[in-house]
Amino acid sequence: MLCFLNLSDSAFAGNEVIPECHAHIKPLHIERERVAQMDGIWGLFEKNRALQGNSVIAIDLDKKINSIIFHLQYLCDTLNGIPMNEMARYVRDGINKKGEDGFRRELIVLGKTESEIDIWFEFTRFSLKNIKRALNLKSVLRSIKGSATFFDSYVSLAHKIDRRGVEGSIKADSIKKYVIELSSRMDSFYNTDPNILQAITENARIPYYDINESSGGS
Repeated sequence: MLCFLNLSDSAFAGNEVIPECHAHIKPLHIERERVAQMDGIWGLFEKNRALQGNSVIAIDLDKKINSIIFHLQYLCDTLNGIPMNEMARYVRDGINKKGEDGFRRELIVLGKTESEIDIWFEFTRFSLKNIKRALNLKSVLRSIKGSATFFDSYVSLAHKIDRRGVEGSIKADSIKKYVIELSSRMDSFYNTDPNILQAITENARIPYYDINESSGGS
């Protein structure tokens, strides 16, 4: 049975560490934007005749760079706990008001399936359990520092393509190999860095939801 307390959604004490954490991500943002201004690795591949047929690996690399930024931002934002999102607050408040069975019946009337409701309730349990879960700032900063090498390589690659171009199959093959190797190194980082793994796992638990649809709004 769910037990929903009226916990505050306000910021927790000690949130001054969050801006400090984000300050360490700022240089990575700058590096990414330098490449974005050149249309990303995908755009550089598309503009280069020798690389045009290999845009899939370029898109994948751009996505992985953006994903690292996203997960690092998440880690900084949740150093002192995971704030409840709109859906978790909606379920919490509904159960506090009508009880678990009563709110479940209401959601069924509004068109939600039993499996959807189970997912919503389970995520709300997770949210309440982790609303004050804490991360170690020094550990997160090590993860940020560990990711910096990927951004340095990303910018270096972009400039190599943009300024010098790629002529001939040998140089094109060298660029493609470099992109694949960089992407593989990033995969290893995703799979071994404990903070990134935690961010991926926690974000994967957030279900799709449409509060307006479920509550009859427009």
